[in-house]
Amino acid sequence: MSAKKNIAPLIPLQRTRLHEEIVAQLKDKIVSREIAPGEKLPPERDLAESLNVNRSTVREALNKLESMELVEIKHGDGVYVKDYLESGSLELVKQMLFRDGAPDIGIMKNLALLRRILVPEIACQAAMNRTEDDLLELERIVFQSAEMQIDERDWRVHNIITKASGNLLFVVLLNAFTNMLKDHAYLYFDSEENVRRSETFHREIFEAIKEKKPEKARRIMLDVFIYTEEVMLKRINNISEANEAPL
Repeated sequence: MSAKKNIAPLIPLQRTRLHEEIVAQLKDKIVSREIAPGEKLPPERDLAESLNVNRSTVREALNKLESMELVEIKHGDGVYVKDYLESGSLELVKQMLFRDGAPDIGIMKNLALLRRILVPEIACQAAMNRTEDDLLELERIVFQSAEMQIDERDWRVHNIITKASGNLLFVVLLNAFTNMLKDHAYLYFDSEENVRRSETFHREIFEAIKEKKPEKARRIMLDVFIYTEEVMLKRINNISEANEAPL
């Protein structure tokens, strides 16, 4: 067992959904290694007192951290920090995207690289495996849904393509990525130029999948992801710098 050390005090909480704030504080400390793998957290009673909440709120937060594979609750013994590099899941990725309420640029870049590797392959598989029903559904969204908001339309295009790949795990992974990033879609789509780019992309990827040209589909998807990532990361970085600038 690791030697006990003093942990920097947690910040007392004031707002609603208190267990989420506890999760956020402890998650940041665990991911940053301020609380190291193998360390035992203070007892529920002590955490509740330092955070000015009741024990049931602390218990709810600890259960959430356990579901994220960040801690292990040993009943009758205590709560121990796990090594997230060995146990972390997609649920943890979602939580790691934000630190102290702001997007984590490093994690955003890691996620962008993963998507850049995965999503072009999804498009390639879709071009090889799509059915006529897949194509009809994609055609309807690309050419007959002008009333739909562009971010929703874009998500549906990617969702249909992913289902057309024939790989269920691709669908689950893309849904996870979408849920992580959907609140920041406006950073890309608030530009009319980018809206037009997306509409052009939708038409081009449709034609590649219709023609069953996997390498063409892969190239189109890769090109659009590289451009989109550059725009998104630049916007998020500018926001982070603005938030850090002295008043």
